[in-house]
Amino acid sequence: MVEGSGLLNRPPVKTGAQVRILYAPPKYIMHFTIPEEYITDVVVHTEHDFIKDRNNPTHEDLITILKGYDKGSSTYSKDHDEFTKLRNQLEAEGYIKCERGWWNGDRVLKPFNLNGWRFKKNHKFPCASALKSSNSCAKKYGWKSISNL
Repeated sequence: MVEGSGLLNRPPVKTGAQVRILYAPPKYIMHFTIPEEYITDVVVHTEHDFIKDRNNPTHEDLITILKGYDKGSSTYSKDHDEFTKLRNQLEAEGYIKCERGWWNGDRVLKPFNLNGWRFKKNHKFPCASALKSSNSCAKKYGWKSISNL
C-alpha cells in the first residue's frame, strides 16, 4: 500500500482509447511461520516378531528362531508432524503440489514466504530435513535465497 500518494481508489485516467492505471496494488505474498525446532526429520524405529505364538512354536518356528530369523526391525525418518501439517496446509491452500512418492519432489505453485525465506513459483519445496540443512547453510554462508536449491 502506498501511503500519501493520493492514488488509492481513484478511477483510471482515460486518454483516447487507452486506459492508464495510476495505481496497481502489489501482489500479496502470503507469509507462513513455523518454529525452527519443527523443521527437522524424526527417526522412526519399529521391531517385528515373525513368530505367531512364542508359547507354542511350530517345528518351522524353532528352526527360524535358531537361525536368528525370528525378529526384524526397520528404521526410517519422516518429517516432523508439525512440518507435515504445514506442508498439508500449503497444499490445501494451493501454494505447493505435493509428491507423495519421493522426498523433495514438491513444487511451488504460487509464491509465498516461510520463516522469512521466499519460495518462488515452479521452484522445489524440500522436505523438512533438506530445508533445515539449506536454512543452516544460508545463515552460515550468507545466502540470500534457499529456494530452488
